[in-house]
Amino acid sequence: MSSGLQCRPSYMLGVLTTAYIFAYLDRQILSLLVEPIRRDLLLTDVEIGLLQGLSFALVLAVGGLPAGRWVDRGNRTSIAAMAIAVWSIMTAACGFADSFLSLLVCRAGVALGEAALIPAAYSLISDLFPTRRRGLAMGIYSSGAFIGAGLSLILAASALHHLSQPGSSLTRLGTTFAWQSVFVLVGLPGLAIALWVASLKEPARGAAESAPAEVPNMNDVRAYFWARRVELLTLYFSLGLVGMQSYSYSAWGPSMLIRAFELSPAAVGLVLGPLFIGASLAGLLVGAMLGDKLVRRGLRAARPALMCVGALGAGVFAAPLPMMTTQNAALTFIAGTCFFSTLVVANGPAALQDITPPRMRGISSAIGVMVVTMVGMGLGPPLVGYITENVLRDPHQLGMALSVVSTGALLSSAALALVAAFHYRLGPEPDLASARQG
Repeated sequence: MSSGLQCRPSYMLGVLTTAYIFAYLDRQILSLLVEPIRRDLLLTDVEIGLLQGLSFALVLAVGGLPAGRWVDRGNRTSIAAMAIAVWSIMTAACGFADSFLSLLVCRAGVALGEAALIPAAYSLISDLFPTRRRGLAMGIYSSGAFIGAGLSLILAASALHHLSQPGSSLTRLGTTFAWQSVFVLVGLPGLAIALWVASLKEPARGAAESAPAEVPNMNDVRAYFWARRVELLTLYFSLGLVGMQSYSYSAWGPSMLIRAFELSPAAVGLVLGPLFIGASLAGLLVGAMLGDKLVRRGLRAARPALMCVGALGAGVFAAPLPMMTTQNAALTFIAGTCFFSTLVVANGPAALQDITPPRMRGISSAIGVMVVTMVGMGLGPPLVGYITENVLRDPHQLGMALSVVSTGALLSSAALALVAAFHYRLGPEPDLASARQG
């Protein structure tokens, strides 16, 4: 492989997006396996919510900040490669878990590996693409999350189908249950992705801005975040609340369809997976290209304004979900929610990177990851499980719990994005001097 190809922005973006696909494939594979895991390990909906949400969120929050600071100072491609190797091994280890505690520990290990990827990738992409093209680049990278989540449903459905057949060769993996073999099958290929990412060449810091990338000290970091506190906090929490809807749908959407329409996990995966991918990719590409176009036309607050529109649109589709009486109607409203919510995802990270100095992008992204995981993943799936089990007291009312949590989160996200739009200041690329003057 030529050195020129390893440094080409489009090639590096493709490799990083592939890594992100595998990150979400490993992270979300649990969602379609909820029912067999719950049956075989005798787990409650609250325990399942903890496995899909809080365990990940806590580890990502604790590990993300030092990882982000490490990204701002170290070799980002090497950091990303090591992270991929760790989460791939821990995903495969989930295949040998035989209790709630052992599965919880393995899932925490997956989160620990993933904590460093997003800060490293956002920092790399911001150095590879200038502001006028950054939204589309971030949107393409973010598509990896939705492709991975959709593929997790499709692959898990196919694997469960084959593993359930008598005499299947896929069962010879030293595991007891079919769902355990699925974890092993999806985890180990990530090691090859880690080697691929390790082959990339590290770009110069601040190259896209044609400005020196001065290494800030912690006083500089604190000064910058204080000076931009309104924009940063509103953008972080707007993304976090959309994450609450997104993670809740990924975690409980398959189970909702299984319980409401008496479908098999394999059937749900083969239908819901392509729908997630198609609707989310459409929203990401439309949102990213529209955001870049409006920024080029001089609309400085275009990205946060589009976040507000996206969150409101998603809320319109999320609210009536429990009233859908047919499978096709439910799938239509799920698709609409996914399309509009990804308008937020397409513009949020780019909006944050546009106002962040090059040597602070790692820590800024890590804080974003922390908020999204703590609010979105940490609260969303467990809250849906809690409402279903302890408030509604009916497992078949899972759609109502999804609607309540998602609609409330989306409307709150829209309000925060609107505040961000009124305070957003996209001017010349920020530097440390302006932050120090605060």
